[in-house]
Amino acid sequence: MSIEKNSNIDDFHNEGAIIENENINSSREEENDSLYDGLKRNTIGVIECIALSVGGIGLSAATFFVYPNIAASAGTSVPFTIFFGALCCLTVANTISIFGKYISSSASFFVYITKGLGNEMGFLSVWILMIGYLAIMMSAMFMFVGSLSDVITRHSDFHCPWILSLIIVVTIIPTLAYIGIDVVLKTSIIAMILETLVILGLSFTIVIKGGDQGNYPLAFTPVGEYSGGVSGIATGLVYCTFIFVGFEGAATLGQETRNPKKNIPIAVFGSIAFAATWFIWAMYSLVVAAGPSNIFSIDTTQFPVGMYAKRYIGFWYSVIIDIAGVVSTFGVISSWFNIVFRIIYSIGKTRESGMIAIFGRTNQRFKTPHIAIIGLTCFIIVMSAIIVGSTKSVYTESSWEVYNYISFTGTIPVILIFIISNIAVIRYVKVYQSKDFQIFRHMIIPIFSAILFTVILGGNFYPAPKYPIPYFLIGLGILLLIGVGVMFYLHRFNKEYLKNMLYQMSL
Repeated sequence: MSIEKNSNIDDFHNEGAIIENENINSSREEENDSLYDGLKRNTIGVIECIALSVGGIGLSAATFFVYPNIAASAGTSVPFTIFFGALCCLTVANTISIFGKYISSSASFFVYITKGLGNEMGFLSVWILMIGYLAIMMSAMFMFVGSLSDVITRHSDFHCPWILSLIIVVTIIPTLAYIGIDVVLKTSIIAMILETLVILGLSFTIVIKGGDQGNYPLAFTPVGEYSGGVSGIATGLVYCTFIFVGFEGAATLGQETRNPKKNIPIAVFGSIAFAATWFIWAMYSLVVAAGPSNIFSIDTTQFPVGMYAKRYIGFWYSVIIDIAGVVSTFGVISSWFNIVFRIIYSIGKTRESGMIAIFGRTNQRFKTPHIAIIGLTCFIIVMSAIIVGSTKSVYTESSWEVYNYISFTGTIPVILIFIISNIAVIRYVKVYQSKDFQIFRHMIIPIFSAILFTVILGGNFYPAPKYPIPYFLIGLGILLLIGVGVMFYLHRFNKEYLKNMLYQMSL
């Protein structure tokens, strides 16, 4: 398997990330070739791609844990805020679908930005997105272990530490990932169907019964006595961005998807449409359950869905809701684990990277990147140990606080990548696919999307976030500046390394 034989080299050479030295040592490529066979190809279809993206979003989990935050800002206009947030994400989906028409790679955004803006920005996107995705994966982990431990504590006499729930994260999820993505996605589809039916049962019951104060159609609009108004809706959009993050996960399945240039765009658009429809209905029912005049009294540190289930159906259904919440959060962490280890695998494929290259190896039987899976599992264990040491607690009171801080901080790098990708797609199509260039789809929509997410990004900083989030933001800023420094170093002293690394990530 030499580089010269790869059918993608000419495209990559001609489309922005230029490799001046194509005579990379092919003997090194052929050495231990069986260890770098790549992921199992053509194993999943569009339904499984949608399942990964929707799993990353986490329908029930977002409904349980993010609804109070949106309601505290947007008031009764939660459904309208969700609708507007979905429109924002659709503009990014347009960018992903454009790139997906020409490019299929497990590296997704890295390759997109490299081909659009060059090697330096491509490397920086690797750095930025890995920070964001690792943070979001850790927040998903805390969401799962927190919800599972709370359910065990609530329905037993045992005060369950979250580190016991962590055992599932570091055993079952890596095992499923090791066996193969098709197993994970089929499991996710079954779980998604079950949790959806449970929440639908509750939402229809609430709406039929009229909730606390009757149905409230104004919830679908930005107006009303109990709406948060323009400022409240704008703040709510920040949380909407967080709940939709994950829709782009299907883009990392480029190597394993049948007909990826068709199915990946369908999956990205489909996951947003499905999730938006779900959220609008489910969160409308929660607005009705609370009652319009009570909407601003919702405690953002509490999760009222179980209380509504007990109130409008019965205690037995609140137990089912608890189980659905655990299942949903398991799906979220499972999806994010699969998204992140695929990106680590893409980085490991760069045999220019010395010891990092070990992460590009795949298991000969299952064709899965087992070293990347093991490495990511070890990262979770180490980070969990650090958090236990810093909080001096193994119970969920502290883990939920950490979840809030990390999820808020982790969204910022992802928004930055959305903005950069919108800029990259304009140049990519204009320069390298000029025959297909359409001013509305390839310029106006990406510019509008970039401006929109810049405004949303500003919402993370104004009004000023509460303590201790500023310290997390400072830490994030330092990490991003380190990435910029490394980028300039490689640009000045090791351009060939940078070019070869990004090329090999694209394969």
